[in-house]
Amino acid sequence: MSNEANDILADEVREYVDNVWVLKNRPDLEADCIDYVYENYIESNALKPLSEIVIEFLSKHCQNAISTQDLEVMAMKDRMRMDIEHGC
Repeated sequence: MSNEANDILADEVREYVDNVWVLKNRPDLEADCIDYVYENYIESNALKPLSEIVIEFLSKHCQNAISTQDLEVMAMKDRMRMDIEHGC
């Protein structure tokens, strides 16, 4: 692919990600997403939908996210620890 074609594709990816990006306080993560989407779009020969690649990126970054259930379990363990420490 020529440099001009790469530049056009990079602009399209950047514009797409910018349009769907909702974490406005995380431009660093958005930049990582743009890089990821661009590289994976090229590797797929522009056959994989951009939306799918964005979801893939976010899914990989959410692997270690804490869910509501995780927080509830952590709170219960903390309460149990406090009860044991205070003899309740």
